[in-house]
Amino acid sequence: MQRRTRSAMAIALAAPLALMAACGQEDMPEQLAGRTAADAPPIREAPSTRQPDAQTALAQAVSIADSTDDYEFSYGWPPAVAAIPALAAHMRDESDQRLAKLRQEAAEWQVAGDQRGFEAPPQSFSKEWKVVSDLPRFLSLSADIHSYSGGAHGMSVSDALVWDRQDRKAIKPVDMFVSAGSLDRAAQARFCEELDRQRARKRGEPVTRGSGGFSDCIAPSANSTVILGSASGQAFDRVGFLVPPYNAGPYAEGDYEVTLPVDAALIDSVKPEYQRFFTPAG
Repeated sequence: MQRRTRSAMAIALAAPLALMAACGQEDMPEQLAGRTAADAPPIREAPSTRQPDAQTALAQAVSIADSTDDYEFSYGWPPAVAAIPALAAHMRDESDQRLAKLRQEAAEWQVAGDQRGFEAPPQSFSKEWKVVSDLPRFLSLSADIHSYSGGAHGMSVSDALVWDRQDRKAIKPVDMFVSAGSLDRAAQARFCEELDRQRARKRGEPVTRGSGGFSDCIAPSANSTVILGSASGQAFDRVGFLVPPYNAGPYAEGDYEVTLPVDAALIDSVKPEYQRFFTPAG
């Protein structure tokens, strides 16, 4: 099998955040006190209320891309990340590791295609980080990941981290809770109710638990990426669960995003050292 040896590598810098400072100044979302999960807007739709400091205002988004006939790769992060050198270095290290892994796996995939007599399509990996909430101490991020490694279709999953400016370290959101089990116990009832509401909307009929297929509820933490959001810009007041395809429904239904306003039970499930950074939605 003959393949071209085309290759391209690019690192693009987006417009400075200062040019976007006028954006996102619309009114804050409607207050969430006493509301159910169904009333809460998706966790990643709240505009930031934190004014960028001088370093962030001058920072630029980073987008890394590399492609050949065997693979396509992209990885990016926003200005808020670029303004934190240690966090940007963390992202670049992961980008390098992901690209090296993709190159190796794509080469093995092409060899398998040659040996077995089929045209192996290019493999791919893309990861794009976005700001969920920007608090005085914490920067909460989520990432959309899309990959293809062979088969009928690609796969979409998520990632998340919280950068602690004071301790200069990355934290997995779920690790800010006493345990995944404690988070699940605090969130399970509301999570299941909202998940079934979204399932019913996609399927066009109510969900009857125990009826087989994707009808039962799932453990929130084990089946999703946990992210932390804020409508106030001062403390975390929403917890999101990003559920990938297959975990809550068939592939055709796509992913699910369940957003829960923080309540007293959720705060009780947070580790004591972080509880003061969470507040009931209000």
